[in-house]
Amino acid sequence: MPLQVEATLLKGITSGGMATKVVALGVGHGINQTELKVIASPPQNRTVIYVHDFRFLTTVEELLRIEMCSGK
Repeated sequence: MPLQVEATLLKGITSGGMATKVVALGVGHGINQTELKVIASPPQNRTVIYVHDFRFLTTVEELLRIEMCSGK
């Protein structure tokens, strides 16, 4: 199944009347930014997160917490 179709299906899942929010996290140098934007829910400037190395995950920990737990 093409990535765009899978991402659309994932975003269409609801729970308790709320739509699923998809946060796309890319790690490393070979990340395809366009694919991350297809996967992530809008607004992509908040739901697409990228770090160069796993060691830097702590730098985006709070942002991930906010985006994943906000319910918006």
